[in-house]
Amino acid sequence: MKTRTLSFAVLIAALLIFNACGGTATNSNTNVTVNTNANMNSAGSTAAAETEIKHLMDTAQTALAKNDADAMDKIYADNYMLVNLDGSVQTRAERLESLRSGDTKYTAFAYDEPNIRVNPEGNGAVAIARITMKGTSKGKPIDGTFRVTQVYSRTKDGWRQVSAQATAITGGATMPTTMTGSSTAANTNKMATTAHANTSMTANSNSPMMKTANSNTNK
Repeated sequence: MKTRTLSFAVLIAALLIFNACGGTATNSNTNVTVNTNANMNSAGSTAAAETEIKHLMDTAQTALAKNDADAMDKIYADNYMLVNLDGSVQTRAERLESLRSGDTKYTAFAYDEPNIRVNPEGNGAVAIARITMKGTSKGKPIDGTFRVTQVYSRTKDGWRQVSAQATAITGGATMPTTMTGSSTAANTNKMATTAHANTSMTANSNSPMMKTANSNTNK
């Protein structure tokens, strides 16, 4: 009788251990599947965002080559800022007026070597590309090849360009191959995240809280 009782107890213990191990394995496999699917969805979203921004850049180069301010009006964000080649800064309204008035006039404008990085949240991005352009700014020629850095933000109306700055390419400067490396991608993602955060701060700068903070600071 004692032998049967002992055997029954051992059998129950073995079943409990088996179920525990099996449950752990099942949970582990489930977690792996969920994480894998999440990573795949994230990669897909990033690729989709990069495609959308590349399309926006293509639309912009076509519009600027034609000095089409109305088309650029749909690309620039409300708080858009441009740092010109001479270091001057233009707001969205000033940039569009410059295109409409002919103060800035292009006869050729094209992007190539685009390198786009979207932040992990998927709401901000930084694009670095090369511009080859011909034209004038306030009557002065601006022909040449330039490296441009652009910041994009995802808004309720889709991706919009928030800011841009161009630097003349001299001495045969080229895009470093490390731009595709993981460390550079991580740094650029940080830039995109920071840029989106700064954009949000700028958009909210007129709030009562910000006005109070600025007033206290000035005092």
